[in-house]
Amino acid sequence: MDYLVIARKYRPQTFSEVAGQDMVSRTLANAITSNRVAHAYLFTGPRGVGKTSMARILAKALCCEKGPTATPCGECQHCRMITDSTHPDVAEIDAARYNSVDNIRELSETANFAPSMGRMRIFILDEVHMLSNAAWNALLKLLEEPPAHLRFIFATTEVDKVLPTVLSRCQRFDFRSIELDNIVKRLREVATKEGAQLSDAVLTRIARAAGGGMRDAQTLLDQLIAVSDGEIHEEDLNLLLGAARGDDLNAVTEALFAGKGGDAIGALDRIIAGGVAPSTFLEQLVDHIRLLLLIQTCGSTSPTVARLGTASPAAEAQAKATAPEKLLRTAQVLLASQQALRQGVDPRLQLELACVRIAHLGPVQDLDLLLRRLERLESATTPAASGGSAPRPR
Repeated sequence: MDYLVIARKYRPQTFSEVAGQDMVSRTLANAITSNRVAHAYLFTGPRGVGKTSMARILAKALCCEKGPTATPCGECQHCRMITDSTHPDVAEIDAARYNSVDNIRELSETANFAPSMGRMRIFILDEVHMLSNAAWNALLKLLEEPPAHLRFIFATTEVDKVLPTVLSRCQRFDFRSIELDNIVKRLREVATKEGAQLSDAVLTRIARAAGGGMRDAQTLLDQLIAVSDGEIHEEDLNLLLGAARGDDLNAVTEALFAGKGGDAIGALDRIIAGGVAPSTFLEQLVDHIRLLLLIQTCGSTSPTVARLGTASPAAEAQAKATAPEKLLRTAQVLLASQQALRQGVDPRLQLELACVRIAHLGPVQDLDLLLRRLERLESATTPAASGGSAPRPR
């Protein structure tokens, strides 16, 4: 039995199904409707946000028996073959492997032939930034004066590596990271179809862990369903992400805010012994402090806080009991520790040093309050100094 992973099983098949890229979908659909389809497109953006899916949908829209149409049927022979990557006139090429000038020359020779089955010939080149300069130069002439039946769709995560001469010959579309709400909505739909039960808190954590990529979120959901027995709990997600439990995170932060560095490091030892990587726990601490600051600033029920997950009663209590200045200083210490990790410092050592620094912060005074006190002291001493009589000359 061949299992199809969720990211492929629920891949978008129409422009309207591509989450978070409404501007790109609308522009391409209008271009097809008004017969203004360009000969070359460049899709750029982070991984897993729909670039290749959009390229396939565009190819189906141009080759569909009912088309060119902005709403391909998905049922005709052309649509089915493009979905299965078997259409003879729609070639998907991995530019990371076929990046030499000989490969591009062979492509250029093939491109001059008329389509054998569809109304046009389409080349989808993924990871196109991997092409060598010689390969690009071999393709430039074809990009500048392509045959009427030819269309190029390029996709890349590193547009800065694409030659300016190529950019000027393409219509560029920048795909953005997908909003958290859109990922959660799509994951909820997929989970329902798969018969899996997930709470909103778990869905939100999956979406946050994906970092704006729908494919990463769906892959993580797929793993969670495999780990669980149908009903997914937050502990399953912690196990999969290698993250600490919420209670352990709260215990460390409470010890730090109370100035008990020894207790915090003791709890840290137990967390790391349980299999949590120090760098992962440091990221959790940063996210937790960020959550506390946003609860203080925006309120626990604000949409900004909701994007980070549901604010637990323990988090609300910590936010209420801790001064904003101390949270800011704590965030600065943790962010500096993350920066040190990029320079090769031992993660556990850096995390322990951060705990000691935070525990010894002590009460933090508001800088503006101190300045106002100094101003009052100066204003109180100035009249006394000016009111004294000047010394008489001898």
